[in-house]
Amino acid sequence: MIAPSGRKLARLTVHLPFQPTRSFLLNGDAVTVVGRDSDCNVVLDDDRVSRKHARLLVDGPAWRIVDLDSTNGIAIEGRPVVREAPIEADGWISFGGLIARFEHATEERESDFARRREERYRTSISLQRQLKPSLGLEKLLERVLESMIQLSVTERGAVLLRREDGAMDVVARRNLGEDDLRERSFAGSVGAIERASLSGRTVAVSDALADPFLQGRASVIAGGIRALVCVPLTAVDRPVGLVYADSRQAGTTFSDLDVEILEALASHAALAIVMARVDRELAGLASKLPDVSIASATRWSQVLAHHEAQTGERP
Repeated sequence: MIAPSGRKLARLTVHLPFQPTRSFLLNGDAVTVVGRDSDCNVVLDDDRVSRKHARLLVDGPAWRIVDLDSTNGIAIEGRPVVREAPIEADGWISFGGLIARFEHATEERESDFARRREERYRTSISLQRQLKPSLGLEKLLERVLESMIQLSVTERGAVLLRREDGAMDVVARRNLGEDDLRERSFAGSVGAIERASLSGRTVAVSDALADPFLQGRASVIAGGIRALVCVPLTAVDRPVGLVYADSRQAGTTFSDLDVEILEALASHAALAIVMARVDRELAGLASKLPDVSIASATRWSQVLAHHEAQTGERP
């Protein structure tokens, strides 16, 4: 909720390892306590963060941060905070090594934030409607990848499908060649893919920010973030594969809402992929069995048409 006019607002965006970023709107009329305890205003489930780590409040014309005797301390733009310090400009805060972005906010800025979220949701629905099994499997896979890259605002990506033996094959890719896959710098991405595949859960990483040794190097972080997201493809509770996308552009991150929107797209895509696979298999069988009934083929066409009329639920 946006505070009435005249109140000081700020947004704290926390970059958690292997998870989407979490964003908190801070109201200057109240004191915000940051820590691991469930009764904190901003709960950060990370071992580097103390149970009661810091207090954020408005003191006169400016925001202020107070260290609540935390174990691992606080730093602003790499400078350690001794007891307390003013937050005079937007920048990076380290809570014991867990990095967060602090930004002064206004009602207009928050309204624009909400508008952009709504636009992303509408774009997701539009893209889902384009994922039709009748496109054929190859074209459908290309469109799934294109949609994921567009929606995640990334640069490159791949679709991986699971074989019967559990191994994954790259079946579609964009701006990602064989040389890229063999680079040592891609090893972290492979690890994220394996994590998403084994857990069945989305992995969202800004890997520079996930490094606990980056405390005090905010300028390096701001200039070289590498973000990635791996979204499992699951249909009727069965793993189908996953979609991977990444960006080497500074500032690319994935919020909780971003992940929910990407997961809604992936859910629709997974069902479309399964149906396109079945359609291709039936076509192959029909070519070998000339006496396959026209009625069966017609019923399957009706199933495909029904699926293409669905768009998925709003996250």
